[in-house]
Amino acid sequence: MGLRRTAGANIIKTTKQHNIIMSYKDNRVYVLVEIQPGKEQEFVDEVLSKGLIIDSKIERMDFVHGSFDFVLMLYGTMENIDRRIMEMRKFPYVRRTETLICFELLSWEGLSGRLNE
Repeated sequence: MGLRRTAGANIIKTTKQHNIIMSYKDNRVYVLVEIQPGKEQEFVDEVLSKGLIIDSKIERMDFVHGSFDFVLMLYGTMENIDRRIMEMRKFPYVRRTETLICFELLSWEGLSGRLNE
């Protein structure tokens, strides 16, 4: 699933209300990808041929077992990440994607302070 502008605006509003730390210059997301059975190698070949890994757009790509076939870790601005996800979704054998956006609920200093209490 790509990111929608309204969803992004809601995230920003929520983070401001709850003092959540979120970096907009260097975001990290995980993209779960379900592929048609038997098309795993074609997916990898397509990602490589598009240069999505070589130019470090995709930081990591793992083949996994479960409801999804691949987990990809992407870094960058939300706009660039969304563009990459939309490009992957155009691959003919991609059945669905799910995007998990990472952000910090607490700073490490705040977390270690709470653990020491």
